Amino acid sequence: MRGLSFLRPAGEQQQLLDTAEAYNLWDILKAKYIQVERMLLWRNFAHDRDFIRMLDMYLKDFGREITLLEKELDKYGISGPDKNRTEVKTAANAEVIRDEYIAQDFYIYLQESIEMLLRAFRTSTTNDSVRALFLRMLKKAIEQTDAYIKYLKTKGWLEEPPFYPNVPAETGERLDTGEAFHLWEHLTFRYDNIHQTDIYYTFAHDRDFKLILKTGLQAVLQKQAQTLEKQMVRFGIPLPKRSTRVFSIPQSPQFTQALNDDHMYRLILTGMTGAASVHGQALKQCSTNDRVRNIFKELLYSEINFLDRFIKFGKVKGWLHPAPKYRLQ
Repeated sequence: MRGLSFLRPAGEQQQLLDTAEAYNLWDILKAKYIQVERMLLWRNFAHDRDFIRMLDMYLKDFGREITLLEKELDKYGISGPDKNRTEVKTAANAEVIRDEYIAQDFYIYLQESIEMLLRAFRTSTTNDSVRALFLRMLKKAIEQTDAYIKYLKTKGWLEEPPFYPNVPAETGERLDTGEAFHLWEHLTFRYDNIHQTDIYYTFAHDRDFKLILKTGLQAVLQKQAQTLEKQMVRFGIPLPKRSTRVFSIPQSPQFTQALNDDHMYRLILTGMTGAASVHGQALKQCSTNDRVRNIFKELLYSEINFLDRFIKFGKVKGWLHPAPKYRLQ
């Protein structure tokens, strides 16, 4: 994608903010406030010193993110939510609540933070700077969740889901039922994406758009499908059927004119946001096989990076419907 010069970000920072971006900034800051107060409360009940140090590490990270978000709200004149308490003390019996319970509660937050940040990233299409902030926070949340899963496993605080029973003995790896399903779902999804992109490439008119479609097809979709196929075979999971790549092209001018480039662009954009959600769900739910989870993590990274550039491309072409504006600084 390095040769696609028209996808390079503009030099000047955009100051226009739309309604989705204003809400996303407020909503994420609110969630951070609530989580910090919850963690301060849980810290009173934690016993394991190593776990307490980890909680303190995350509290510092969240504090830095809160500062960034507060600056953004102040920059755009957005009234912020009520702040969390700086300290939470309790006289309750600390023996009632186990470290494992606290660890699981925090795990749920990390999982849902990926969902929240992913939604904020994909719905923030007006201000590239704000979307870039959400992208950085999303990538950090992904890494935090991945590292935390490994930490929970070392502590024995992560329950094992049902295992996929048909893994060949010579594979030497375990796979749970959720991971098996996500591999199958991803490959099925990618087969459909490849077929759809083939059709759109056939009818696209804009040369830049055709270049993006061809690059996405060859450098992303087909390579990802091959990776997923290898994993399916490795774990003994039945492969889904593939759509044909040979199809007749209607010669009617009315038909070809009906498939406008801007309409096809927006359909692909919707598909990419859906793909990012599929990747995110897989990452959240895959906890048994670290190597397979890393595959889903790389798929998610590839999707959100491409999606970020695809949004910029649509803005350059004027194909992206502008969201209602919140404020122009």
